Amino acid sequence: MNYSCFLKDIAQRVRERVSGECTVEVKSVRKNNGIMQECMIIRRPQDTVSANIYLSQIYEKYLDGMTMDQAAEEILCAWHSAMPAMQIDADQLINADIIRSQVVYRLVNHERNEALLETVPHKDLLDLALVYYVLVHSEEMGEGAILVQDHFLEYYGLTLEEVDEAAGRNTPVLLPADFIKISDLLREFGEKSGAYTYSEISLEEESIQTPLYVLTNKSRMFGAYYMTDRTVLGKIAEQMDADLYLLPSSVHECMVVSAALWEDPQGLAAMVQEINRTQVSEDEYLADSVYRFGREDGSLVIAA
Repeated sequence: MNYSCFLKDIAQRVRERVSGECTVEVKSVRKNNGIMQECMIIRRPQDTVSANIYLSQIYEKYLDGMTMDQAAEEILCAWHSAMPAMQIDADQLINADIIRSQVVYRLVNHERNEALLETVPHKDLLDLALVYYVLVHSEEMGEGAILVQDHFLEYYGLTLEEVDEAAGRNTPVLLPADFIKISDLLREFGEKSGAYTYSEISLEEESIQTPLYVLTNKSRMFGAYYMTDRTVLGKIAEQMDADLYLLPSSVHECMVVSAALWEDPQGLAAMVQEINRTQVSEDEYLADSVYRFGREDGSLVIAA
């Protein structure tokens, strides 16, 4: 059964299993880089919010041998697990005060998110764009993030200038920058995953004259924003006593090298492109460009 037929069939099977008061629909949701993912929404009349149950992984399980009835039951289990969150007062989850105190920046590729950027407040920067997310928390839902959309501003009585100022203030506090050697980051990931080879790693870069560093944030999530933060970049450039080349390796981080040690950024661009093609998932891609930060004037330009 192809994916289109699967979506129709699974929706009907779920409808047969829920109360007649419930609505069941399959919608396409736009994710980062224009990727569309189908999700099922099951809503009761009393629900104030709804859970998106994404269907691509369930379809993969179906292709691997799961029956349609088993797939429907898995969806219903996910729905039942999410029920406590559906009773949340939406105005308590997000409101003007929460936006002011919890909004932060995320960095995305401009071209691949053109459709999204038509509906959300953002700041263009070279071939990238800064968008705004509100970090939210509840006992029922745990941690999450809500993308700020254009209609939020009017609904909550906020201006773009207010949101941008708040994001600039909140991001360094809620998601502080972290600048580390790439070998230390790999070792950290290895220790978290229990991979002995990574926890014992000693990269060749530590013994050569062109060490690679990583700029991210303490949470290791969407930390590539800091390649646009001139205050942070200025401190790193001062530390290195040179201009910087910034190599985006995903939306979560970028690599940093001293421009004094690389005469031609084209070689770095080839490295970025190779990483993007072989190591980065489509929804975490940021850019193929290499950027240069000027220590003296604080400029940020595309170098290659």
